Amino acid sequence: MADLPNPQVTARRTLHHIANRVRNNPRLVDLAADQLHAAADALVTRGQLLTWSGKQEGDHEFDGRVLRLAEDLALLSANPDHLAGACVQLARLDQPAVVSPKPSRALIRVIDNADPDNDRPARLLERHYEHRRVQTLATLAANLHTPHTAVADVLNGLHPAELAWIAEKADGPNWFLAAAAAVPVPEDEDDGVVRLLDDDELGKHPDPAAVLQSWLDSPATGEIFSSSEVYRAVVKSRYRTLEHLRQIPADEILARHEPELALKILLDHCGRSTDRWEALAAAMTFDYDGEKITFGELLDSLAGATAET
Repeated sequence: MADLPNPQVTARRTLHHIANRVRNNPRLVDLAADQLHAAADALVTRGQLLTWSGKQEGDHEFDGRVLRLAEDLALLSANPDHLAGACVQLARLDQPAVVSPKPSRALIRVIDNADPDNDRPARLLERHYEHRRVQTLATLAANLHTPHTAVADVLNGLHPAELAWIAEKADGPNWFLAAAAAVPVPEDEDDGVVRLLDDDELGKHPDPAAVLQSWLDSPATGEIFSSSEVYRAVVKSRYRTLEHLRQIPADEILARHEPELALKILLDHCGRSTDRWEALAAAMTFDYDGEKITFGELLDSLAGATAET
């Protein structure tokens, strides 16, 4: 199989196919170790699998390709250079989406009667598959041929939530667990987990409206929790403002949330103007696959209609 045509994509798929055969039949590791190592080396070298330039905008498959390559090499390779190269690729992946970088640290999750440990960083990462990078790193560390220094370099760049996952969940060699535990975390660093707060908790914040805005701005919105979950929490909060509502898709405000809230705002904007009400009716054709407009864009479009009664 290693002698098949070897453009990058073909080599990557061939390596992954061999790795899957070994996962389905682990005895191959003992029966054909030398051949497996040779095939992995040939495919990595001839396919230039460790020389990707980087993640391009809109390249949503990049992380998955890196993870699959690293997992396959952890299983098949005995080449320290190739295993170290896989570690380097892991270090280049994005931070977990389940945690939000500053200044959008607050998230929203209001779960009635939830397990008190439900929102621990390790649980959140695992629930949303954001633990795959550190899980793959643990698998690489378990390969006796992987240089410890290459693993340590990745550990030093991990998010605190990923380090928490290793401490609670990882099944790796003792040296790896000890190295992860030794990575310093600033004392003032919170766990970085985005959470949705109820109004009682928001009321303790000096600027509750700013917290609501951080939820709308967070890269976690729409990636970790559903966007509707975020929008619902904003709409239901007594601290929300018209500016918050203007940023939310119009169909969320008009069709899925408090109708009396939208009605009051629309009455203020349309008043007795027949043209404005007709413009509103024309705008409220929300196709499932259509481009969504925000509530603010909808209100602005009504302002263009004549205000005559």
